[in-house]
Amino acid sequence: MDQYAHLIRILGRGPTNSRHLTRAEACEAFCGVMDGTLSDLQLGALLLLLRYRSENADELAGIIDAIRQSLDVAPPTDFQDLIDWPTYSAGKSRGLPWFLLAAKLMAENGHKVFMHGYNSHLENGIPTEDCLDAVDETACASLQAAQQKLTQENFAFLPLRNFSPRLLELLQLRKQLGVRSIMNTAVRLINPLHARTLFLGIFHPPYIELNRKAAKLLEQPTVGVIKGGGGEAERNPFKQIALFQIQDGEEHKNSWPASLDKRQVQDGPVTVEHFRAFWHGEARDERGLATMLGTLAQALYLVGAAQTIDQAEQLARVYWQNHLTA
Repeated sequence: MDQYAHLIRILGRGPTNSRHLTRAEACEAFCGVMDGTLSDLQLGALLLLLRYRSENADELAGIIDAIRQSLDVAPPTDFQDLIDWPTYSAGKSRGLPWFLLAAKLMAENGHKVFMHGYNSHLENGIPTEDCLDAVDETACASLQAAQQKLTQENFAFLPLRNFSPRLLELLQLRKQLGVRSIMNTAVRLINPLHARTLFLGIFHPPYIELNRKAAKLLEQPTVGVIKGGGGEAERNPFKQIALFQIQDGEEHKNSWPASLDKRQVQDGPVTVEHFRAFWHGEARDERGLATMLGTLAQALYLVGAAQTIDQAEQLARVYWQNHLTA
């Protein structure tokens, strides 16, 4: 029997005899996915069976184990204060990446932030990478380059293609499969530099609990998960948003109030030029400002820079005023 056939069989034996993969089995299967020893036919079967069965936390943790083994980088030892902020949005529910400005404000104030990602088929938005120049940033060429930049500075952005072309290929299979796969969830949990804090945005609410459970299995010290547009860790200022947390194994949840009435706000242009002008204090955008400050406040609360929601929101405003007057 083929090396991986028994794993496909576990998932595909029918409603009575099939079952989920264990963490070890999922890791074994996806080690084959990452190194190419699992055939294309088996890959398609694996992804679709996992999709059909609705993946669980053990399978997701096993996949992350396999992905991390495939990355050619030693875990750093000096980034315990780092926040990992993945950006993998897709679809039509995201405009400009206001969360990027929140991350940059954190970096300006001494917090180390590592962003990595890939944005596909954004119908009404602009990819995060395309907005880097507006905030005087450039993409890193590798994980090693990102580590070096974070050693010298407080912010680094790394496109997925520059640290795992194989994962990019797997995400792009969505065009052929017709549906998202477990890889769309897994890329958000990679945390390749082993940051202490992970800030996740999830579009579909059921996946919030899945990500929290997987993060606990992966022994992630601090995790924050919110429902964000397109699946970004970005707070919607028009809605009450729950922040789901794990702090050293303990689960918490708190509710952050809406800060704007959508009926009274006019959206600004979705252009890099507008994004740049806003960042440099040359343009106004009420929605963008509220989104940036609200997201920043949650990130500050998550890393322990503020102890209450009010303190976090006040500190976010201070960061922005200091930026404008610098």
